[in-house]
Amino acid sequence: MIVLNSESSNVLLDTYAWIEYFLGSKEGEIVKEYVEFGSISTSIISLVELSDKYYKENLYKEWNNRFKFIITRSKIINLTLDIVKEAGLSKLKLRKKDKTAGLADAIIYETAKQYDLKILTGDPHFEDLDNIIFLK
Repeated sequence: MIVLNSESSNVLLDTYAWIEYFLGSKEGEIVKEYVEFGSISTSIISLVELSDKYYKENLYKEWNNRFKFIITRSKIINLTLDIVKEAGLSKLKLRKKDKTAGLADAIIYETAKQYDLKILTGDPHFEDLDNIIFLK
């Protein structure tokens, strides 16, 4: 069991974290602690990525239920002009570490920066960066 404190319980769950949570994986068990006992946020971009994943996999019913769960359990952070303005720079920084980092990763990273949140993830694009709680 993870002991959450005020610093670690105010996190942004990325797409990776939500996928693991719903799979019930070992990493998902860690995410579950944050979902149940922390103060969690989710970027609107993660909802877009999850929608894409579930529709590609023909999991419409699951997506409807999971979408409702996410939006009732976490604070949804929409894009702001500040996030949009700085996302390109965040992408350049992420790409210095990993050439496959995408714009969605940069937007999620910038969202966390703008809202002073740590990202809970296992996505290798974020490994070894500041303000990351890595699930490995």
